[in-house]
Amino acid sequence: MSSTETLQQQQQPGAWSILSLVDELLLCIVDQIDSHEALCNLAVTCSRFQGLVEPYCWRSLLVTKGRHASRIALALNNRVERIGFIQDMAIRYDYKHEEGIENLGAFLANMHKLRNLTIESPCPNNGDWRTGASFFSWSRIDYTTLFETRALPMLTSFSLHGHPSESRKFAFGKMAIIFFHPTLRDITISCSDFNDDINLDDIVPEKLKSTPLQSLTLIECNVYVRFLDVVLSLPRALKRLSIGERLHVFQNRPSDNLADRTSHPLFLSALEKQADSLTHLTHNAGNTHYLRSQPQVTTDSSTPLRNFHHLEHLAIGFESPLLQHVHQSSCPDSLKTIKLSDHALVPSLRYTQPDNVLRTASDTLLKRFSRPVDLDILFNHDHNTDLGHYWNRPAHHSHRRVIYDLAKAVKARGSRLRIFRHQFPVPGRSFIPPYMYGEDEPVEELFYDSDAFWMFGQVSHQSYDEELLENPDLVDEFVRKRGGERRVASEQTLMQMLQVHVWTNIGDGVTLGLLTPGPPPPPPS
Repeated sequence: MSSTETLQQQQQPGAWSILSLVDELLLCIVDQIDSHEALCNLAVTCSRFQGLVEPYCWRSLLVTKGRHASRIALALNNRVERIGFIQDMAIRYDYKHEEGIENLGAFLANMHKLRNLTIESPCPNNGDWRTGASFFSWSRIDYTTLFETRALPMLTSFSLHGHPSESRKFAFGKMAIIFFHPTLRDITISCSDFNDDINLDDIVPEKLKSTPLQSLTLIECNVYVRFLDVVLSLPRALKRLSIGERLHVFQNRPSDNLADRTSHPLFLSALEKQADSLTHLTHNAGNTHYLRSQPQVTTDSSTPLRNFHHLEHLAIGFESPLLQHVHQSSCPDSLKTIKLSDHALVPSLRYTQPDNVLRTASDTLLKRFSRPVDLDILFNHDHNTDLGHYWNRPAHHSHRRVIYDLAKAVKARGSRLRIFRHQFPVPGRSFIPPYMYGEDEPVEELFYDSDAFWMFGQVSHQSYDEELLENPDLVDEFVRKRGGERRVASEQTLMQMLQVHVWTNIGDGVTLGLLTPGPPPPPPS
């Protein structure tokens, strides 16, 4: 067939083929396909598409079962160049499907283009172990050796929920090496004793303030402040730090040594090492049953919290020692939002009174702020009080008044008050952190916003409350007609309801308190 005849045939309707395009154009088309299944189907159509599409098929992998891991290992062994295609790997399996997960271990160290790695082995906080059964599972991936070999030269993000075997189930130990990794920018660690024997004298000066880490998140960890001090000495400029100590304690209790805890003055000293770069700081101090000491606040700190000049968002529990630092030295001029959470308080309250929590926020914060700083308050999903019922009944004007007063004070400073509540998507089904693959995560549902002054949830109370705010003498009559009871807690009532232990008197005489630590719960059977 002559070239002319061939050209005429190609110009006939239906004779054109996508394979006539050059590879560059085909790759532009493939790059727009976001379905992994479609990519895999395309890869098996012909050898040319296999060569073009396979890197996209292997770019991101989610492994949830051991048999899946075994198939991946076999495919990688059959064609080793596939190892270099993998950029994102998430290994998130249930203990019922862990057999075979270990087959991936031999290939991880050779994934030289891997950028994001998640290793999530079974969690003792949920499932059968939550009811007291013995925790017998451990991670099938040897992640410690993986980092000791200095592999993964392009890794930027690492999330670890892993438990070594036997007596070292919660040990972090040698994994401290990840904080020296030359490319990691984002690290998340959960359910671990965040501790190691390393100290600052063991580190050569050239390693201090040298790593590119920008974000560190600790979830449900027993945090040892001396090790935290070492870790925070390494990043050049850490921007986000979230420290979540254990709220849910089963087998592994926090340390009884006061020098280990974040109530020790070393905690603020450790944070100070990133004072020039932190923009987001989050801290909850953990289960109040195990808070053995009153926080120790020094008054001669060379860099108090207010000198964290780039800090924009501060999120802390009412039990956090940082709340006392806020009360003592206020906050930096850069701060835009402060969020307070009652997560640690709820399990310890004999009577749950949201308006008392709000008064605590008002008394300990508003007197320290004279410029615009938005105030967010987050109520835990385990709250014994139905917040909708608590604030939305017409007779509960006194409860709403607490919010109105706080909202007016915040708005007078040019700021905004928002109240959130944690809600799980399925009523009656909840989980505790860390949230594992397949588990529902709570969402922060906005319940009140001072920009919509009279609205609580989807209910407006303007017609009831506006006149009562203007005429306080009508409140008793209004409540009496509705069979309610007027309850406006005094500061003394607040102390009694929260069973607070007063830590200190500061400056203007305002007292700052915390729940009195009670006896620890009995160990699981």
